Amino acid sequence: MKSKTKYHLVLFGIVLSMFFLPTPILANERVQTGGLANSSEVSVTDQMTINTLSEIPDVNSNGTINQQVVVIYKKTSPLNAQSLSLSTNEVAAGETVSDRVDVLELNSNVDIDEFIRTINDNPNVLVADRNTILKTYSLPNDPYVADGKAWQFQSIGADKTWDQVSNAETIGVAVLDTGLNTNHPDLAGRIISGYDYITKSTEITDQDGHGTLVSGFIAATANNGIGLSGVAGTANVKIAPYRVGTKGLSVANICAALMDAADRSDIKVINMSYGGYEYNNSEAAAIQYAKDRGKVLVASSGNEGEPTDPETGLSSYPASYDGVISVAATTRSNDRASFSQYNNMVDLAAPGENVYTTALTGDYANDSGTSFSSPIVAGACGVLLAANGSLTADQVETALKATALDLGDPGKDDYFGYGLIQLDRALAKVTTDKQLTALYKTHIQNLGWEADYKLNGELSGTSGLGYRLEAISITLDNPGYDVGVTYRTHIQDIGWQDWRYNGEPSGTAGEGRRLEAIQIKLTGTDADRFDIHYRTHVENLGWLNWASNGEQSGTAGYGYRLESIEIMVVPKGTAVDSSGAAFISNS
Repeated sequence: MKSKTKYHLVLFGIVLSMFFLPTPILANERVQTGGLANSSEVSVTDQMTINTLSEIPDVNSNGTINQQVVVIYKKTSPLNAQSLSLSTNEVAAGETVSDRVDVLELNSNVDIDEFIRTINDNPNVLVADRNTILKTYSLPNDPYVADGKAWQFQSIGADKTWDQVSNAETIGVAVLDTGLNTNHPDLAGRIISGYDYITKSTEITDQDGHGTLVSGFIAATANNGIGLSGVAGTANVKIAPYRVGTKGLSVANICAALMDAADRSDIKVINMSYGGYEYNNSEAAAIQYAKDRGKVLVASSGNEGEPTDPETGLSSYPASYDGVISVAATTRSNDRASFSQYNNMVDLAAPGENVYTTALTGDYANDSGTSFSSPIVAGACGVLLAANGSLTADQVETALKATALDLGDPGKDDYFGYGLIQLDRALAKVTTDKQLTALYKTHIQNLGWEADYKLNGELSGTSGLGYRLEAISITLDNPGYDVGVTYRTHIQDIGWQDWRYNGEPSGTAGEGRRLEAIQIKLTGTDADRFDIHYRTHVENLGWLNWASNGEQSGTAGYGYRLESIEIMVVPKGTAVDSSGAAFISNS
């Protein structure tokens, strides 16, 4: 009886299911969809929910750019793509450009504007907009190369600053471009890590050459006996290359590079030698992200300034976004280059016609365009930050504007902005109130070289412990003054050495011959603005009085060895405590 009752219940349940369960959907039937496709129907077998972009094809570099969307997320998360609730009905291909930037290629029947509006409503999305291709701002090479090829550096006063800044911390300039020939002999040692968004690699290439041209203006190695010098000169300013395209530059890659560079503490300046004439919300958001993190942003004003160009006088982007220094181009005679774009967003001008720089081939080339005016200004910004690391992005821009050579109409105008940059004047402005500091270290008997430099008045050596000094190295923490340091030592049984300069060792480290006296003085056109004072602790005598500006400190020829030293640089006329034992001299 129990088994019969159970049979009846099961049969009753099957009958009910025929009335109340959903009707099965056959493979060839159509259903209504709430997606964004223009068609209201979609094949179930063709539709798939997208959880990660790895489930769909990569965006083809030759794909339909007008169906591509850049998505920037508010935060990094492996679930970012999944949170968009995408389906293959809408999205044909997709690619993760960085941990916060995706690019999506939509099916041709999808309304891209409606899709973007919907994505922008997603709480995980910072901004979404169309992907576009921007062009680099260079012109064909001039085949004639005259003497004084790198005239651009004299034009902006970089010939007076190239060896005036010596900074320990690297100032990185991110170059968002076509890549870089990292094997160019004049860029050796002037490159820090970057990223190739085309090959998804930290190994950077340049198949176009534009990025290599741009980079030379910033940081080509100075004083190496070959080629030319970048605006940075000998300052510790280096290129961080970001390859964001080959001929055309993808906005998706640009956004990813901007955000990566913005998050790096070693990158202070971002150069953008490209542009277009459409405002892009994704690019604007990435620019704002970098601006909020204190980066100096520099871009080309554009090459559409000829009267016959349909875009003449229009605002070019990224140069015209808020917070970006827009740079126009000048000629050798300080006229406006005929191609240089003009508008009320132009901030500054720099050489850009027939300028000389590093080439993809490993050689050098002339080229023209605001593409090259921009890195000249970016390099100048790097020099100012190398000289005074406390400067904000706004202060860097203000210093360049305040010291620019006014061209065109008096005051700011649409063609030159505030004028042609003058790096020497700007450098003097940002270093006026910054202290020049003496850095020094000694080689000590039985102990060797001190690990770190001492600075302005700190003791170097081992006073009273019986260890004598055998050699010394002296340099300056120089914020940009035209001043160096030279010094010579008197050595036991040998006598006075030749003068040494700016960090060169003086003495006989490890040979058992001790220092007996020293002379130190400043060199350069700004030397008369400072005094250098120094005193030595001498075997059996203790501390001697302070000596200054080339005077002898020690006991040359008397057999008393130096045990320690203190050195300081102060503004001219600053009083110094001269307490100590009597000065001994054999002169």
